[in-house]
Amino acid sequence: MRPPGAEEAAQDITRDTKAFTAAIRNRIFVFLRGLVIADFDAALANLNSPSDVEGQPWTAERLRAAMEAYELEHERICLDPNARNMRHTYGVPSEDKKSWRVQQMLVDPEEANDWVVEFEVDLAQSRALGEPVLQLQRIGSLT
Repeated sequence: MRPPGAEEAAQDITRDTKAFTAAIRNRIFVFLRGLVIADFDAALANLNSPSDVEGQPWTAERLRAAMEAYELEHERICLDPNARNMRHTYGVPSEDKKSWRVQQMLVDPEEANDWVVEFEVDLAQSRALGEPVLQLQRIGSLT
């Protein structure tokens, strides 16, 4: 017989930090693949919220504009094994422990690596849905 709450705990996707982080990174790279191939609707389909933290909607046109700004400074976003290296992903739990802020470095061929895509991951919603719940916060320069 399992102790009370064991069933819920076993289904909590956020309990195993390593596996949860891997699931977040997979979602991020599917999002990035959409940006790279200019399928902005496919990129948007990987977000759980259609707007940023300020309530501004993410649209295909807004993503296109972000990519055009990126491409003024860089040839392209790399998605090779180096770009997928864990060292390019930074996750920080919020002070209230209800979400994580995750920054994914956008690796470019010149390795300037000075742009990020930043997400908020809602932990309660992730537990409820059994998958990472991502809200795109911003795409932009580190500076």
